[in-house]
Amino acid sequence: MPVSQKIIRSLRETKVVVIHPQDEDGQNLSLQLRRIGCHLTSAWPPPRRMPQEVDAIFFLAEPDQAAALDWLEDERLCALIAVIAYENPLILETISSATIHGVIAKPIRTFGVLACLVTALSLYKYESTLISRIAKLDETLKTRRIVEKASRILAGGRGITEDEAYGVLRREAMNKQITLYEMATSIINAGSLLSKPE
Repeated sequence: MPVSQKIIRSLRETKVVVIHPQDEDGQNLSLQLRRIGCHLTSAWPPPRRMPQEVDAIFFLAEPDQAAALDWLEDERLCALIAVIAYENPLILETISSATIHGVIAKPIRTFGVLACLVTALSLYKYESTLISRIAKLDETLKTRRIVEKASRILAGGRGITEDEAYGVLRREAMNKQITLYEMATSIINAGSLLSKPE
């Protein structure tokens, strides 16, 4: 199956919320998203909380809507696409601070909605992958620092090298059936293994 057909097919399972008045622009946007095959929900006025379990949100970004869209600063749960009528500093600040994934300009035409949606979904997926990798790396670094600290403490307390202390840590973690991080934390907090064996 060609890539373009896969993209279109995947969009038919996409859940989209349109936060925009049902004026001509709102209707044109909703109509085009329905033509694409998206599962569409409309919301106006803007909800107080970010809609849950959706893949993308198209939202009207206007200066008088900034307070109603304070949930844009929450954790990213989906692709965000701003609908703008003009470019002014307040709107640019709103969409910049929200770290959105796409912008579509008014008046809304059918051309461009599909490309904007596909791009925004791709950017969100990529962003989510990077955030997940960063979180794993942060956790790995945190664990490494704790284990190194515990190894130094254990090495000093037992008069052994840090490599030997690391080996003791691993054996103790396996014996107690806990993670290396938990073992290292217990040594740092309790000091139960600090004294030299008699």
